Amino acid sequence: MKKAPLPLNDSGKIDLSRVRHGILVLTFDDARYETWLPQMDIFASFNARATFFYHGEITAEAADSMKQLRAGAHSVGLHTTSHKDAADISPETYYKEFILPQIEQCRNAGVEDIRFFAYPNNRHSEEFDLYLSRYFSRFRAGSGVKAPKGFRIADFEEPFIALEKLPGNKVMGGCGIGPFYESTQENLDSALERAAQENKVLTFFSHAILPVPHGVHMAEATLEAMLAKAAELGMTVAGFNELP
Repeated sequence: MKKAPLPLNDSGKIDLSRVRHGILVLTFDDARYETWLPQMDIFASFNARATFFYHGEITAEAADSMKQLRAGAHSVGLHTTSHKDAADISPETYYKEFILPQIEQCRNAGVEDIRFFAYPNNRHSEEFDLYLSRYFSRFRAGSGVKAPKGFRIADFEEPFIALEKLPGNKVMGGCGIGPFYESTQENLDSALERAAQENKVLTFFSHAILPVPHGVHMAEATLEAMLAKAAELGMTVAGFNELP
């Protein structure tokens, strides 16, 4: 089985000068850890890392899953206590009411240094980005695109970032994977091919990873096929921890 290259420097960050065929960034939302943890071996077999975002109370079980994901070299982040949109409220209130309780719960459970945040429903603004940058180093926003018939992810710019712009790009866009987004393997493969050919960063988001996908959740078979395709193309598959 071919594995994805992971060219890290001494600080554990991707050495962009050694990336030749783009970077795939896979992110997953909503604390669906009961479906994430069983995929750890698949990620490891392809030398791939991902980023997982938690909403809701950080219970002892949730915190334990965070520790397991981190032990597997994956990145973890927060997604608010109640999946509240970053809208119609001040950033200060948003942080205090919907994010800070999660941070405190993480600390109490021994999960420190949470540096990443995913915006619920991809709703964000420059005002929120600026304020929350006090507490987080990188965000996943997403484009929220639902693919109509004939849609090709490769034809759009939102999910792609030029490699040289990555260090200064703190808000990662992207497209969703799952039946709701009308994700076909051909569509996903064409996006991977463009990222590899142009040596760009490509970001996707999904939620649960299921044997039979539905709604906004992706299939186990899709995950494995994407990782295999990325490895075939020579793409790096990295989590937020590794992004410079």
